[in-house]
Amino acid sequence: MRKIAILILLVFLFSCSNSSSEEVRKAAVAGAFYPGDKSELLEAVDGFLDNVKKVDLDARFLAVIVPHAGYRYSGQVAAHGFKQLQGTDFKKIIIISPSHYVGFEGISIYNKGFFETPLGRIKIDEELAGKIMKKSDRFKFYPEAHQKEHAIEVELPFLQRIYKDFTIVPITMGTPLFSDARILSDALYDTMDRDTLLVISVDLSHYYAYEKAVQLDKSGISAIEKLDAEGLLEQLKNGDTEIDAPIAVLATIMLANRHNAKAKILKYANSGDVTGDKSRVVGYSSIVIYVPERGEMLMKDEYLNKEEKRKLMEIAKASIIESVTGKKGFYPEVTEERLKENCGAFVTIKKHGQLRGCIGYIIAVKPLHETVKDVARSAAIKDPRFSPMNEDELKDMEIEISALTPLKRIDDVNEIEVGKHGLYMKQGFYSGILLPQVATEYGWDRDTFLQHTCQKAGLSVTAWKDSSTEIYIYSAEVFGEEDVK
Repeated sequence: MRKIAILILLVFLFSCSNSSSEEVRKAAVAGAFYPGDKSELLEAVDGFLDNVKKVDLDARFLAVIVPHAGYRYSGQVAAHGFKQLQGTDFKKIIIISPSHYVGFEGISIYNKGFFETPLGRIKIDEELAGKIMKKSDRFKFYPEAHQKEHAIEVELPFLQRIYKDFTIVPITMGTPLFSDARILSDALYDTMDRDTLLVISVDLSHYYAYEKAVQLDKSGISAIEKLDAEGLLEQLKNGDTEIDAPIAVLATIMLANRHNAKAKILKYANSGDVTGDKSRVVGYSSIVIYVPERGEMLMKDEYLNKEEKRKLMEIAKASIIESVTGKKGFYPEVTEERLKENCGAFVTIKKHGQLRGCIGYIIAVKPLHETVKDVARSAAIKDPRFSPMNEDELKDMEIEISALTPLKRIDDVNEIEVGKHGLYMKQGFYSGILLPQVATEYGWDRDTFLQHTCQKAGLSVTAWKDSSTEIYIYSAEVFGEEDVK
């Protein structure tokens, strides 16, 4: 009997110890921002979702941008974004929001325990949170930033109605630095896999009259839809738009461009549309960011057909002539969807077989046809290795275009296939890139290709062996004028 009593006591003590170490972030705004009663909450969320139709997108979802006001005001707008997730099976969800109640430096990641709503508890993905936190000293855990924050909590009931088994990583943005956008984007790119979804919880302009709010909001939404980080940043700096977590949105756009993703506006409204009071409103939007299935096959065989290649070649040639002569060039009309997709590209100019200029965008920041136009101009007159081209050289120029796939970071250089992959290398402030065809032209093996990319980045030839050096691979569809005749 004594042994049994001791055993029972030990079990009791273990369970007490175990439960006391189980950290639970209790619901802070249930009954205020959304119903606190479980049955009422289920009815509200299901009602919002039932009022929305799914959009037919043949795509893999990367992120959704949704609002976070009280359900009365923004719940129906948020449902437009969450509705698209029905039928998906994400296991890990990163949720990023502004900090409404606490000011702090950096970015706070809630990294252990559970979040709780009236619909139950959701486990924190401690492993994923830890991986993100290791990426920069800007990532820390500030408990106070999460205790009262509603912007993450209000999204959870929607997710609980869509997914049965998932974990979360709650992230709250502190005092913003524009450099945080790149830090956050890099961390997400390195740690997100196909089982991971990104949810950005943001509202738009606050407390303007209805017409002014719509003007500000539509301006920012347009930049997001184009996945134009530079344009959105300029608008934010000039006060032409407002977003209450701008760094998170900028980071998401950067991430999207690295995946050759697209954005679709699902719904825009503001509080005035709900209450009828249009004197001081808050703006809300639902936006889905997705990778088209065709984008998943980007740059594989016959991604660009002959007509699309011919049109890009015409654009490159017109841009070069225009930049050299100053005379307005003739550009063909672009109607092809492939050429409107964001895509990185390089334009190489040769003269009598020798390099005369080569400039490109490694990251997909603009539609492919615009990228080719821009980099062709730069290759002709802005390549710092050469003096600007003159008119006499135009008759001898040979043009080559390389359309790029998104970058993929690698840890094992054995993944590099010479002739198929190009290399991008980065260490601190130093970076360099070489196109796939360079290794083929010079007959390099893998090690030699790595060494020359190091040199291009201004690093020692053995820097690729350093753990602090980031190595990325990509593929390219390369074609010249002979290929489009």
